[in-house]
Amino acid sequence: MAPGRKDKVKAVIFDIGGVVVRSPFLAISAYERENGLPANYINVALSKLDDHGAFQQYERGEISHSDFIDRWTDELNDTAANNQAYRAYLERRNLDVHMVLPSKTRINGAVLFRRMMDVARQPNAPVVELIRWLRQRGYRVAALTNNFSGDATDDMKSELFDELFDHFVESTVVGLRKPDPRFYLHACNLLEVRPSEVVFLDDIGKNLRAADKLGMAAVQVEIGREDEAVEAVKRIIRARGAPAKL
Repeated sequence: MAPGRKDKVKAVIFDIGGVVVRSPFLAISAYERENGLPANYINVALSKLDDHGAFQQYERGEISHSDFIDRWTDELNDTAANNQAYRAYLERRNLDVHMVLPSKTRINGAVLFRRMMDVARQPNAPVVELIRWLRQRGYRVAALTNNFSGDATDDMKSELFDELFDHFVESTVVGLRKPDPRFYLHACNLLEVRPSEVVFLDDIGKNLRAADKLGMAAVQVEIGREDEAVEAVKRIIRARGAPAKL
C-alpha cells in the first residue's frame, strides 16, 4: 500500500474516452473484424512507437490533423514493424506466435479515426450518473483526457461536460498526456488535493498503473462492465469519503 493510501477521498478524476463516453476501441475492433485483421492488431500498431507515434504526438497538440492522418496511416500500414510488435504481443500473452500475419494492409487512417470519434460522441450513462451522484455529495470532479484539437467531444463540452466537471484537463492544452505523472499532478493541483485523496478512473492499464504509483485509488472501467466500476468507486467513497467542499 502506497504512503497516504488511507487518506480521505476528496476528489474523483475521470478519463473521457472509454469511461465517460463509449470507447473508441469499439470502432477499432469493428474495423479489424471487417478487414480480416487479428484482434488487437491495430491497437498494437498504435502503441508500438510509445510516446513518439503520430497518435501520441497529436494528443499533445504537436502536429496538425492532416500531418497526423498521413503519418498515422503510414504507421498503421508498416506491416514489418507491426507484425514484429504483434508477435511480441502474442508472446507476452502466451498466445499463438505462429499465427499467419498480413503481408500487406490497407488501413485507411482517416476513415478509422472518423469512426473512432463517432463512437466517442455517445455518453456512457452509468458513469455520467456516477459523476452526478458524486457532485450531489460535494466531491470535486475533474476530467483528465488524452484528446485531440477539435475532436468528437468538443461539441459535448458545453452540452454535457460543463455540467459534470469542475475542471476539464486536456492533453492538447497542457502539452502532456497520460501516463506522464506530471499530467496527473497538474489535475491534482487544479483540484487542490493530494494524489492520495483521489479516485482515478480509466480504461487503459498503463494509465491506471501510473495513477496507482502516485498513490491514487485506481479503478478500471471495462467495456460492458461499467456498473462494476461504478460500484467500486462507491465502495471506496463509503469507506474513505470526505468531500472537499459542501
